[in-house]
Amino acid sequence: MTNPLLRLLANVLPAVLDHMAKGDMPDERQLRTIAAASLEEQKEVWKKHKPSKGDPQVSWWSVAQSLQKTRMYARHDRFGDLAQAKRIEWVEDLFAPADEDSRYTTNVEAYLGAQQEWMADNLPKKGIIAETTNWGEIKLPPKAERVYGKPSKSDYTAIYLDREGRVQTVAYRMPRPRS
Repeated sequence: MTNPLLRLLANVLPAVLDHMAKGDMPDERQLRTIAAASLEEQKEVWKKHKPSKGDPQVSWWSVAQSLQKTRMYARHDRFGDLAQAKRIEWVEDLFAPADEDSRYTTNVEAYLGAQQEWMADNLPKKGIIAETTNWGEIKLPPKAERVYGKPSKSDYTAIYLDREGRVQTVAYRMPRPRS
């Protein structure tokens, strides 16, 4: 069995490896981010962040931050065959555990658009597509009360996308009109 660190290093730009050989290493999380980027992307970022003669230390956090991309995972998608129509290309995360679907895309806009389309096509009766707040909390209609137990037949359903792009469902009820 190969060492996971060696597998990561195999995907790192040679100029970066040369610097690491001098003893200045990123932490494992930063190394994973760097190794996940293409060699072309690493080359561009390394030009900006390589150490100067006066300061031989690299800000590995800055390098990793520059290479980090939001990933939307196939295991969270609901849209299935719509991926091809939306031109979503899946990339396999070679460093993920073998027992999970680690395919992802960095085309966040297309992924979220496909999820929204799926929600619109699969909206339940008495259902709405809800928005979320900046903190990821669902915005229910005014005066609506979220149902935390088993919903009754008279309750409504709100579906929304959480911060990770997963479709979530919440039951809620509206107050009865006063007579």
